[in-house]
Amino acid sequence: MKNTKINILMAITLLFVLACNNKENKSNTNQVAVADKDKKAETPSSIDSPCELISLEDIKTMFVTADFPIETEDKVLTYPTCIYKWEDGQVFSVRKIADQELKLTMPSEVLIVMVKGCTEDMYKRSTKVYKQPQEIPNLGDMAVWDSRMSQLSFLSQGYMFHVHVKVSNDDQGNMKKAIEVSNVIASKL
Repeated sequence: MKNTKINILMAITLLFVLACNNKENKSNTNQVAVADKDKKAETPSSIDSPCELISLEDIKTMFVTADFPIETEDKVLTYPTCIYKWEDGQVFSVRKIADQELKLTMPSEVLIVMVKGCTEDMYKRSTKVYKQPQEIPNLGDMAVWDSRMSQLSFLSQGYMFHVHVKVSNDDQGNMKKAIEVSNVIASKL
């Protein structure tokens, strides 16, 4: 009996809230429509994944000179993420074990994370972890490279992108390629 009374009370409360919201929505329809239009102009909502902006063909053209199979992943980790990996032997580390040098290869990779509706403040908070940020001119509203993370982050048209490029052991080469990828992305926004 108690549960029935509680369910009826909840149903009446829900109907009351919906009725009130409906009246508010009718009186604010114009304001909401204008606000939605402004928001859409600020951040295009039609882009759901960074893979829509940088294709497998783009990656092949920019990075892969031979016929290496490329793994592609389009998934949402915390944010929409596009991952390209291939084994070309360009990324490696050398370890000394028992007086022997051992060369360990890792896959070359390009990883792009996209954040919609990003503000300048959000961008600054996100890139605060960079220990030695290097500003990149003429890319979006603002852009910065971090060698330690081998990552370029940039803000453009309400989107923030983190572009991780590790395709060689040369930091400057990785940065140049990250700028190239970022310019392709920015041109498609």
